[in-house]
Order: sequence, then structure tokens, then C-alpha cells
Amino acid sequence: MVSQGSAWYVDFFRSDYLNVYGHMFTEDRAEKESAFVERTLGMKPGSSVLDLCCGQGRHSVQLAKRGFKVTGLDLNAEYLDLASKAAEAAKVKIETVAGDMREIPFENKFDAIVNMYSSFGYLESEAEDLKVLESAVKALKAGGQLLLDMLNREWAIDNYIQNDWHTGADGTLYVERRDLDLATSRMHVHFIVVDSEGGRRESIGHIIRLYTLTEMTRLLERVGMRVTAVFGGFEGEDYGIVTRRMIIVAKNSS
Repeated sequence: MVSQGSAWYVDFFRSDYLNVYGHMFTEDRAEKESAFVERTLGMKPGSSVLDLCCGQGRHSVQLAKRGFKVTGLDLNAEYLDLASKAAEAAKVKIETVAGDMREIPFENKFDAIVNMYSSFGYLESEAEDLKVLESAVKALKAGGQLLLDMLNREWAIDNYIQNDWHTGADGTLYVERRDLDLATSRMHVHFIVVDSEGGRRESIGHIIRLYTLTEMTRLLERVGMRVTAVFGGFEGEDYGIVTRRMIIVAKNSS
């Protein structure tokens, strides 16, 4: 497991992540996305689900409301505390586990694993990303399913805007700069944060490897999984160049 401060995904996923993106994480959105997961995977109540990189538990809670036995795994213990409190407030039960996505501490346990909101591709190399898939296969039951909700690389290139900004509810200004390296297929998003009194600081931001469908299909095949469906969004849209999301469903063929 990584040590504190050793990687961007340790530092950014403290307060900056929720401050920058929190306005997008509505309950309605989580409910819609979780309904899609239930419908797409065809799971019955009582099925065991791992929410991999669960964050503050917005999908974990919604999936638990639908009758699934949910485990949320995240590297950030503070997020897991938020997830537990959200489950308690919603009067549902979830299990939370602090851990690295490369080292899922279960074997042959889950009917499904879901990985939401572009949290695959954060690691330092393709070899490290492959470890995540290897760990997921180990944690799945035979015939279990994996759902990966990813940013569509083709869309990201076609809609590339280098500079953007938005203002938070408290008046904080977030100035965003995106640097896309086509040679490595990595997007580095930096932030300058300006508070309502004019104080300025830089955020470490985040880096993500943007995979093509071809690349993901090959990686999944390497770990013994077979792609069964690909969607372009949570309405069940067909995947294509113009769709913002690339939602891959794969089955454990072992």
C-alpha cells in the first residue's frame, strides 16, 4: 500500500476532491447510476457487491437500498467514515474496508464489483492497473461481473478544452488546466484555488490514463475476463466516439 504523501491520489483525495467535484455528486445522480448498475448486471437482492474506490459511499448506499450486500473499499479512511455515516443516515448497512485497489483482501466473495466515476487508470503504469484487474478477478465468484465506468478517451480528445473554471457555493474559484499527453495517453488536471478573500493556492490535481476500448478488452482478457457489454452512458446508450462515458461490463470466465 502506498504511504501518505507518496502519490497524487493520496494527496488529492483528501479535501480537494470533494471541494472541486462535490457539486456534481447529487443523490439523484447516484440513484440513477445505481439503478443502471442493478439493471445492467441483472443482480437479485442479496447479491454481494464490492464498490471499489467507493469514496464517500454515494453508490454503496444506493446499492444497499436496493437490497444488495455491499462492501465499500477505499484508500482514504476519512471517506470510509463518511460512507458509514451516510449508510447510517439512510438506515442501510454496508461494510467498509480501508485498502489499496491492487490488493483487494477477499477471495471468491462477490457476485459483482463496480468501479465508478473514472477511478480506473489512476496508477503509475499499465502494469499497476493490471494488478487491479487481477485482484478483482480473485475477489469475484466464478461467473461474477465487473463494471468499469470510465471516461471515453475518444470523446476526451474530440472535446479537449485546456482551460476551464467554476465557482463553488462558498465563492471559491477553481481554475482548471488540462494537459493531455497523447504519447502516454495520460491527462493531468491541475487546479488553482482562489478563496472568496483572494487567497490563492495550487492543488496537486489528478492524473488519469485514458484507455481505449481495444486496450481494455485486451487487459481484461489477460486476467481471464470477457467483455459482455459496453455502454456510452447511464441511459444505456450505445458506446461510440460521441459518448462521454465508456462503461464496460465483463464476466469472470473462470
